[in-house]
Amino acid sequence: MYRVAIIGESLGAQVAALACAASGFHDIHRLQGSRHPNEQPQVYSLGANASRLLRALVPESIEGLGFQPDRRQVRFAKSAYLLAELPLGEFYQQRYGSPLVNFSAPALTAYLEEEIGNPLKNPMSLSDAETSHQLTVLADSERGIKACDDDPSFLIYHASLPDHPLRKANVLWRGKGQYVEQLADNDQVHFRFITRADIPFDPEQWHDSLQDAFAAKMQVGGVSLNGFTASETLFAGRVAYLHSALAPTSHIRVDADNTALEDAWVLSRMMENYEEDIGDGLAAFERFRRPRHRKVAAQLRDHLLKLTEPSVSKRFSQHVGMALQNRLMPELALAQQDWLYEHDVIKGFR
Repeated sequence: MYRVAIIGESLGAQVAALACAASGFHDIHRLQGSRHPNEQPQVYSLGANASRLLRALVPESIEGLGFQPDRRQVRFAKSAYLLAELPLGEFYQQRYGSPLVNFSAPALTAYLEEEIGNPLKNPMSLSDAETSHQLTVLADSERGIKACDDDPSFLIYHASLPDHPLRKANVLWRGKGQYVEQLADNDQVHFRFITRADIPFDPEQWHDSLQDAFAAKMQVGGVSLNGFTASETLFAGRVAYLHSALAPTSHIRVDADNTALEDAWVLSRMMENYEEDIGDGLAAFERFRRPRHRKVAAQLRDHLLKLTEPSVSKRFSQHVGMALQNRLMPELALAQQDWLYEHDVIKGFR
């Protein structure tokens, strides 16, 4: 097996190190990336498409390290009226074959570092890494979590609290062209605030239980709609790019970066299968993963625009449709998310 360099400190970089080792690569050099430690996320939410990868790569179940919410809810911002609800927990695991788990990012990072057992080395330029390794995996965006246009269309804030009355649920709070994602790990409850840049948050328009979160929120970045165009190229020369290196870490959804974990697994398998020809392996990686990147980018863009819709009449239509669908046709509501969580790269690329 040849020498592999993995650049970055994200969850995708860690999974790439585990996956490459599982594929028989032993000369793996892990290099620090450009992301500052303070820019790391506070929480990860791993759906079945991602949690099954960790289940396959670590020797013991990691579910005790995380928190499994029992339901996903959509609520109105001010009244907390329950607009829609879908089951998680055991129902979700039976449907998709693996659980949805929320993790404290620092705790999961520390756990995986111990499992990897291959310390990060000092940064190296991409050109130097490519010269001294047969394969280089770039796992992080060069600009990190704050990656955004100079004039972003949407602003993102984060807050963490010790507790919340709805901590057992993953909750999407819908406001007037704004939304808040709430989810808990074992220790804290986290809140992600997303708004159009020209619409400041007004805490008075939100439920009393969210007031402490509003008081604690801090801006963590911004994003433009230009960031939702999927790259047509997933490699250049002998450098492979994970999704987290190609797309700004927007955090408009807490599971927005899980595609990089899928990439890490598929890349390791392609390079194992095409060991004698790295170019063919990278071409196969790109061919298999590019459609997934396109679909995820389109879905994230639609998610952002839908939940920040400024028109009152269009938001009302969305609310009516969501309520009727979840109450009268719950199977249809579930089927609309199947494409994301049923996607099983372990089965397809073992």
